[in-house]
Amino acid sequence: AVVSTQSKQWYQRRVHGSAEMHLKLTVLGLLLIGWTSLAIFILLVNVIITTFGKWIFAKFCSNFAEKYNEVSNSMKIDLFKELNDMNKGEKISILEIGAGPGANFKYFTREAVIQTVEPNIQFTKYFDENRSKYPNLEIKDIKEGFGEDLEAAGIADASVDAVVMTLVLCSVQDQLKCFEEIKRVLKPGGKFFYLEHIIGDEGSTQQTIQKLLMTGGFWPFMADGCCLDRATDKTIETAGFEKVEQKKFQLPIPEDVPITFKVFGPILKPHVMGVATK
Repeated sequence: AVVSTQSKQWYQRRVHGSAEMHLKLTVLGLLLIGWTSLAIFILLVNVIITTFGKWIFAKFCSNFAEKYNEVSNSMKIDLFKELNDMNKGEKISILEIGAGPGANFKYFTREAVIQTVEPNIQFTKYFDENRSKYPNLEIKDIKEGFGEDLEAAGIADASVDAVVMTLVLCSVQDQLKCFEEIKRVLKPGGKFFYLEHIIGDEGSTQQTIQKLLMTGGFWPFMADGCCLDRATDKTIETAGFEKVEQKKFQLPIPEDVPITFKVFGPILKPHVMGVATK
């Protein structure tokens, strides 16, 4: 499915507006102090990311998702146990927002119809390869769309039993709007399952580094809109769900992980996972 032009334009304005302003100010500042070579280098990096960023990010995340599943395996099994046990004997309807390459499909061990909404359509190749591994799941074609406007992606009111988001609420433009849409599409008593990295505890070294990397929009620009400074655990408690059950934890980072995990792991360790009921 193709998301509406209006919805796509709204998303692009929200994502790129702040980043473009920071880029212009940075380049101008460098030119004023005579650092022309660095200004040119930054502009070249911007051209590469703007032109090929979605493709690069889809490939990187598809590889990253496999390693993340290894690290978070026990947490995901725990998180999705309730999903696999709900409405026993029925073929439930699941909506995954920001499904990416379909890294969570392996944790859905029951019969289900799965719809997915994903803003980066460059994931399609990896998504299609992955869904072929799970014949017990009726996985529909990936839909281009955004969590803030699920209606534009064709998701009807009170139409799904469960909504899933993992490592996505860090990059949506409006968390509360996403939660409103999630409540709209969930059936009465439906459940929202989430697993997200969050900002570190107040005054911690983790939080200091996270805020530093967010300065000037650096991290969101490099990581396709990802934000390190969101207190998602607190925001969801104010979102109007009937019940929220969640827990915070530090993601364990084993010694035998790729260099990317060793470098970025410490700033991504603070996590929350939970289930919110409509």
